[in-house]
Amino acid sequence: MSARATPRPPLWTASFSLVVAATALLFVGFYAALPALPRLGRALGAATGEVGWVITTFSLAAMTTRLLAARHLDGHCRPKFILAGLALYSAGAAAHPWCAHWEVLLAVRVLHGVGWGLATTAIGAVVADLTPAARRGEGLGSWGLAPTAAMASGPLLGEAILAWRGFAAVFATTALGGVLAAAAIAPVGGGAKPAGPPVASASPAGPPVLPPGAVLPALALFLSSLSYGALVAFLPLEMAAAPGRAGGFFTAYALAVLAARPVAGRLSDLVGRRPVIVPGLLLGAAGTVLLGLAPAGGPLIGAAVLIGVGIGGASYPGLMALAVDRTPVARRGATMGAYFTAYDLAIALGAALLGPVYAAGGFAALNLVAAIGIVAAVPVVLGCRTGRF
Repeated sequence: MSARATPRPPLWTASFSLVVAATALLFVGFYAALPALPRLGRALGAATGEVGWVITTFSLAAMTTRLLAARHLDGHCRPKFILAGLALYSAGAAAHPWCAHWEVLLAVRVLHGVGWGLATTAIGAVVADLTPAARRGEGLGSWGLAPTAAMASGPLLGEAILAWRGFAAVFATTALGGVLAAAAIAPVGGGAKPAGPPVASASPAGPPVLPPGAVLPALALFLSSLSYGALVAFLPLEMAAAPGRAGGFFTAYALAVLAARPVAGRLSDLVGRRPVIVPGLLLGAAGTVLLGLAPAGGPLIGAAVLIGVGIGGASYPGLMALAVDRTPVARRGATMGAYFTAYDLAIALGAALLGPVYAAGGFAALNLVAAIGIVAAVPVVLGCRTGRF
């Protein structure tokens, strides 16, 4: 008699669904604030060259928090870290419109970034806990749809609220997103139990900040994400003469990610991580080159689809699942901290590193160098041992 097929473990449990809902609420509020931030900085007296610090200060605070909190997230208090981070995040958001000078705004941005780094890293660890190993790629990909959908809708919401009621209403909306996220995730509480066999506790001396198994996936993510950091900075400049074209690119990109992530995540569970990640990187590199050669009309949308499917849809969640695969349950908080820090650092440095290329050789040269960075991630992925830690 043939053996019966092993039933697939459940993924969309009540706890997992609540965490996805909390993530969506948090990110909608986060993206709603983006259109208002540069304008608030200018309104408070920041010069054109100083406005960028409104974003950079937040990113640096978030990255520093991820690294410092990594060890402490690997315990039984991840939900407490989430709620503490969301409290700081919401308080920081609510304080934005009350700043009298832009230097005060920078201090508030530090508080806001600390809350963001703490909350998002702990949420990522809880999601990894709640996702069955056999459906990890599918689960992380599905969770990743929440920020992508928020990216497509949040800025539009923020623009509308800004035009309607001004800065106070925009940042009240951002703060409300954090409060609602806390309300959604609070019932999860201690129910976020690590999925998988228990592992030995860390040594008395303390584990390294960066789990060894997360280093190569994080490096591959960094190399493949530099291009996106440059796109965010320079695509709007390149398309300045054609209003709406840059927005069309990012909309097509977000829709491609939404369509690809569930399929790619499930496929990586069936055939393995590398057979999904590597083609995704190559698709993304091809789309990046296409964008530089013909940044208009149909080629622009085609490039957005290739980059969205390849990088955002396949390689980003695949690399996250690979990093979780390669580290023990007890180090998932540090793993998520390393992973998100690599992404934040790539976004922050993408414009700085590739800006001189854009100034010297134009948009085509920028995208060619960015594509080389994406391809450079391929041997890093191929060098990852895919067996469990």
